[in-house]
Amino acid sequence: MSPNLLFASELLDLQVAPERWRIWGIRGAVSILDQGLTSGAGFLVNLLLARWLVSEAYGAFAVAFAVLLFLFGFHSALLLEPMSVVGPSSYADRINAYFVSQLKLHAALATVLSAILLLATAIMAQIGMHRELVLATLGSGLALPFILLLWLVRRMCYVAHRPSMAAWGSAGYLAFVATGLFLLRATNWLNPFSAFLLMGAGSIPAVLLLFWQLGLLEGTTSSPCPWRLVLQENWQYGRWIVASTVLFTIVAQTQTYMTAALLGLGATGILRAVQIPSLAMTQIVTAVGLLVLPTMASEFGAGSISALKRKALLSTTLLTMMSLTYTVALAFFAKPIEHLLFAGKFCAYAWLIPVLGLVPVCTGFAMGFSMALRASQKPQFDLLANAVSAPIALISAIVFIKLWGLGGAALSMVAGFATYSLVYLWTFKTLDTNNFRSSVVA
Repeated sequence: MSPNLLFASELLDLQVAPERWRIWGIRGAVSILDQGLTSGAGFLVNLLLARWLVSEAYGAFAVAFAVLLFLFGFHSALLLEPMSVVGPSSYADRINAYFVSQLKLHAALATVLSAILLLATAIMAQIGMHRELVLATLGSGLALPFILLLWLVRRMCYVAHRPSMAAWGSAGYLAFVATGLFLLRATNWLNPFSAFLLMGAGSIPAVLLLFWQLGLLEGTTSSPCPWRLVLQENWQYGRWIVASTVLFTIVAQTQTYMTAALLGLGATGILRAVQIPSLAMTQIVTAVGLLVLPTMASEFGAGSISALKRKALLSTTLLTMMSLTYTVALAFFAKPIEHLLFAGKFCAYAWLIPVLGLVPVCTGFAMGFSMALRASQKPQFDLLANAVSAPIALISAIVFIKLWGLGGAALSMVAGFATYSLVYLWTFKTLDTNNFRSSVVA
């Protein structure tokens, strides 16, 4: 069936099954709310640090946070992504036992990742790197296990098809972090180090709440899932994403590192600050992806490839239209938005806000295709997309930043993500139904 016919079929389903779409609309709204609450905490931290700290200090936070996101990529590849795909299709009848095994794997992986950051902190201090950057890295290393645990448990709520649970945990996390930020500033303790510790501490009560809602505090009566078997399944699926994580970091974060290296921490802080408005739409795109991935995995497990492809096309179409509309709004209101968020601190760079708004347009365009391929247990295509786009992002970052400074960094981000989305489009169009049915072989 052609893509146009698939999309027309999905629109017909929308007319003949309004109740089904009403339920999905509610779930989608709750998913976006949850993502908004969680990202709202990160948004608030970034916004207030950008307003209250000097650019160099905020730049140090931005670089350390970029490293944290890089390590989160490994955590996501080895735990979150396999759990979202394998869990609904293979462990639906004993999902809590499966979650317990994933928590054991999290404890081991988070310990390793945290140790890496703490070791890096010691090395940076020894060679005399910028003090703010050293403290920011130390704070991220101490907070990492707790921040990653919250993201893991929130994803469990989506695997259980109950995003409303995640929303409650995210609301508590946001309230904790928001209160802590103002208390830290009032006591003159707000800095990159304390901001990371606050994010880690705020994760603990949110995690306990979600544990209780999921029934994980009471134990499970279902047959256990051996953690070695779960680890093997995670690796079989996630090994492709581990490799793509490194490449995706080049696409998404190399501009941050290159700006710090070529223009300084102050310029990095400016770049991160003007990126904040576009991150709101990026989080919406991510929320929709989190919602549809387990359902697409269920469609794949049931052999409903046509339904899976229809969901992919509809998701991509809607997300692209939403993101494009949002970017147009950013173009019209860039200066008022900058004044509202930063009180004119970065007014000379307000024109970068809509340029960076093109990034979620690209990610929205790729999202439906990406989730469909992951749900069909073909994460190797994510590796392909990143392998093609990473060199473009890296080369363009070096060349564009030298030519046009911060404007070049923004254009490099757009170029990398545009390439990423086009590769996904090409891959999706070239795979037929039989290709979708064939799963990854070890």
